[in-house]
Amino acid sequence: LLFCIFYCGYEARKALKEKKIAKSQKSRMEVTKRAKTEELAQSKVRREIKSFDDEGLWAEFEPEGIDRILSGEIKPKTLITSFGFPSTRFPQRGALIAKEMLSVFPNSRYAKWEFGNPYSLKEVMGVAKERGCTSLVIAYTNAVGHDEICIVSLMNGARAYLRVLDLIPREDIPDQASPPRRLYPELHMDLFTSPASVGTARLIQSLFPKVTHPRRKNVACFQNQNGHVFYRHYWLHVEKADLAGERPRVTRKECGPRFGLRLTGLTKVALDTGKEKEIFMPPLDY
Repeated sequence: LLFCIFYCGYEARKALKEKKIAKSQKSRMEVTKRAKTEELAQSKVRREIKSFDDEGLWAEFEPEGIDRILSGEIKPKTLITSFGFPSTRFPQRGALIAKEMLSVFPNSRYAKWEFGNPYSLKEVMGVAKERGCTSLVIAYTNAVGHDEICIVSLMNGARAYLRVLDLIPREDIPDQASPPRRLYPELHMDLFTSPASVGTARLIQSLFPKVTHPRRKNVACFQNQNGHVFYRHYWLHVEKADLAGERPRVTRKECGPRFGLRLTGLTKVALDTGKEKEIFMPPLDY
């Protein structure tokens, strides 16, 4: 009798264990199936994006974080770094580009990025987060000799690859002005009219603190022309009139640097792992 009771209990526990295992396997299969379905749906969306003018180019990125910066709720802070590819074919200008970007993006700091310290995007993103940054800018010369920057939003994971064109450093600007660093520039974004270009404009704007009381003295301009974005920075100096009734004289001096940008690729970065998902990365037209 005791043997029968023990055996029946064993069989019941065995059946219950098998039932739990089957339920767990079914649950894992459902999760895997759902993940594959979502991945397939996302891949279909990505395949539909065939140009930088596609209206769905920025559709995968949550707007709330950048909205909070543009509204002035969050003050942006940017970590700028540089790295060079291990190649002697082309001179590495990453440090020079990073230095110039420090004068472009307010409230930014530079951190040296050497191979192995840290060497992954996840690690350098971690450094940026520890310093309370909302964006990361990486400057470098690519494997074929083109100067580029990557802007990574730590608010929604957008990573934009931008070719830097015709860079003229600040020191080479004739009669160059030097506005106070504490005076943030009033930002002008011109001719960003298409949905795709508006996404690019918003990413750039998220690197600039909102100026609540513009004085129209310190003006930074980004202008979109046929997919190229041109940057100029001016300091407006107002001189009082010598005679009563005369209008004050306004002189405009360029601060520099001067350069153009062209979007060459867009990916989405997982903020916890640093893994990238391609949104649109066309073959480079070298």
